[in-house]
Amino acid sequence: MRHPRMAHAGVLLFSVAGLMAMALPRMASTESRPLLDAPRASPTGLEPRAVALGDFDADGLQDVVTANHAAGTVSVLWSRGDGTLVPGGDQPTGSRPTAVAVGDFDGDGHLDVVTSHFAGTVSVLLGRGDGTFESRTEHPVGAEPTSVDVGDFDGDGRLDVVTSNEMDDSVSVLLNRGAGKFAHHRDVHTGTNPFAVAVGDVNHDGKADLVTANFVDTVSVMLGNGDGTFRPRTDFATGNAPYSVAVVDVDGDGKQDLVTANFRGRSVSVLHGDGTGTFPSRADFPVRGGPYFVAPGDFNGDGTLDLVTSNYSENTVSLLPGQGHGAFGTDTLLPTGEGPAAVAVGLLDGDLKPDVVTANARGNDVSVLRASASADLGVALTAVPRRGMSAPRLDYTLTVTQHGPDPLTRAVITVALPPGLQATTRDCHVAAGALLCEVGPLAVGDSARLRFSAPLPRSSLGLSYRITATRTDSVPADLHPANDVASQDYVSLGGLTATWW
Repeated sequence: MRHPRMAHAGVLLFSVAGLMAMALPRMASTESRPLLDAPRASPTGLEPRAVALGDFDADGLQDVVTANHAAGTVSVLWSRGDGTLVPGGDQPTGSRPTAVAVGDFDGDGHLDVVTSHFAGTVSVLLGRGDGTFESRTEHPVGAEPTSVDVGDFDGDGRLDVVTSNEMDDSVSVLLNRGAGKFAHHRDVHTGTNPFAVAVGDVNHDGKADLVTANFVDTVSVMLGNGDGTFRPRTDFATGNAPYSVAVVDVDGDGKQDLVTANFRGRSVSVLHGDGTGTFPSRADFPVRGGPYFVAPGDFNGDGTLDLVTSNYSENTVSLLPGQGHGAFGTDTLLPTGEGPAAVAVGLLDGDLKPDVVTANARGNDVSVLRASASADLGVALTAVPRRGMSAPRLDYTLTVTQHGPDPLTRAVITVALPPGLQATTRDCHVAAGALLCEVGPLAVGDSARLRFSAPLPRSSLGLSYRITATRTDSVPADLHPANDVASQDYVSLGGLTATWW
């Protein structure tokens, strides 16, 4: 039996007193902060089920478009370049749009929009380049298409269209004949209930292939022949009830992998590709929600892809941190608007870090979750012994460097002193058994140097000491703790010298 119809996803600073209060108890803790900021809502038409990004008004900024199921429209929201959106107006599509994708179909340099509809059609809206569109043209496809994507399937340099048709277990391929006109659709069989289709070159032959996420716990891979036709499908198992699929190299081996969002399985499945169009191994990773849609992005700037899912029933997105080699850690839940049916990832501001947009079907809006500002502070500690019979000492230099990606507002470095050792300084605040050193603001690449001295008591002969400097707080958050601690060890030889190891 087919499943009951569900809402389908679419394609696509510190005062001295404050420093004292936060000092030593935080030294052993690690900072935890979401990689995305709190959501900002912008209204759309009724029941947006799909979202895509593109520069529709040619201002160099990525805008947002949604397919509004109940309204029978698309909503365009123009980007201000700071992560906020301005409503750009709604435009009619066919009845009950289910998905949306973008591309330049008529070759005029302006982005166009295509939507799929339950009635078995797609609407093509040609862009004027100012954020508005010409009246739609309609093209028939298979029964009840639930997603749409674009790619050049016949190698003529023009973008074609493909839909996944839930009710007749097929994809419909519409070849572009130029000027935004399309040939009658050709259908290719898939697995049962193909909810989503994605385009990618999974066998590295330079020809576009198709992948569908089938609600019966499989994906279907249809390798392209390069002339607009496709080979018979090969199916591969996934988690339970995949609603969407992404084609992306998640393990960094240069071969395309598949990632599905498994609604009933409350998981994502990663199917590792071998570069020939087959996927011999799979790993599932739990999601604390029923994910409708999955998209990749490097949200913490470590060079490894992370995953974000939109969880329709829970009004959240799950962010799964990439751990390398196609593995993912425990998800972080972040709130969205009501009923996030789809998610898109792109650059909505100028910080070159991916942001997240969800289409909230029950909330009649989109949520923008900007990538959080973050720092990467490097802490270094050097020391020079100063000889003296009456007052030998160690002169320390604490260097704090901001490696980015965002400017530092302020940071606190706590320097722990061993018992019995005092310190003098003009650059830090002296607390019981510690120094509290505040730095900032710092631009990316800049360093701050703070100095302090530790007199050696005469009774220290033969004793060993360790001084440790630790970043205990920063604004913005430091998500890379590996270089946050520096230590210096020494053995005191009384007033003569100190030796290091």
